[in-house]
Amino acid sequence: MAIRYIKQKDLNYSLWDRCINNSFNGVIYAYAWYLDIVAVHWDALVEDDYRTVMPLVYRKTIVYKELYTPMFTKQLGIFSSKPVDQKKMEKFLEHIPPEFKKLNLCLNRHNTQTIGNHFTRSRTVYELDLIVPYEKKSKSYSPVVRSSISLATEKKYFLQKGVSLYDFENYLYTHLKDAVAAQVVKPLRQILSRLMSVGRAEIVGVYDEKNTLVSGACFVRSNQNVILLYAYNLPDSDSQRANYLIIDSFLKNYSARNVTLSMEHFDEHWNHKFYNDFGSLPSTCAWISENKLPLLIRWMSFKKNN
Repeated sequence: MAIRYIKQKDLNYSLWDRCINNSFNGVIYAYAWYLDIVAVHWDALVEDDYRTVMPLVYRKTIVYKELYTPMFTKQLGIFSSKPVDQKKMEKFLEHIPPEFKKLNLCLNRHNTQTIGNHFTRSRTVYELDLIVPYEKKSKSYSPVVRSSISLATEKKYFLQKGVSLYDFENYLYTHLKDAVAAQVVKPLRQILSRLMSVGRAEIVGVYDEKNTLVSGACFVRSNQNVILLYAYNLPDSDSQRANYLIIDSFLKNYSARNVTLSMEHFDEHWNHKFYNDFGSLPSTCAWISENKLPLLIRWMSFKKNN
């Protein structure tokens, strides 16, 4: 097993994306074009002829480089056509160049082996296996789901598939704080416009009786999964109930197929309880956190941020 550290400019994007496409744990976040959108800098560890790969997304300061997990990228880590055992996990982590003094990496849910001496915590994502029919799946809904759908219907909310990217952007610019919108809208536009052009992404919205968008969610398809990439609803309680219409409609359309819905967007309303109410199951992703900076620099960085 020969693992090489390769700079982004020297990577073979065709071989890279072929590896992700053929990986048993491939996910949209790991494709080269996607990483180009969400990361200012990224290099990679590559085994042999792109048989197994690990993207290394990083940011630079005057003093050091830090590996991190960027916005709209919930899981990275090691990708391979075969399950990755502990020995290979540790080999890849050993090959991370020493110039990266801080590590904050969320691995994908299939990188579950014990990770040596690296300090780890975890991130939880929620998954719904849609292979069973909707009639059976909906029986696992909590009373909160049933009540919320009923109340949203009474409010004369209606669901629309295929909301335009233009309309969704305007909705976000109108309701998000300026600083948040500046971070969210540009990368989301680039990701969705590419995927929507090939039929692999859709924006679903709920409108009130005045035809005002009150809740919207972006779904993207990748490697036998559909991912809830991003969502936003107005803060009032009625609009929050509209979220239940979106997930229920998705399950109606996709149930009885060999598809898994990964719900990986989290905020105040799209959260653990919300996903649990639909009968989804939690899945844990390991998060590597390590700081190799000298103690003095660590202390100065801590003081600056607190």
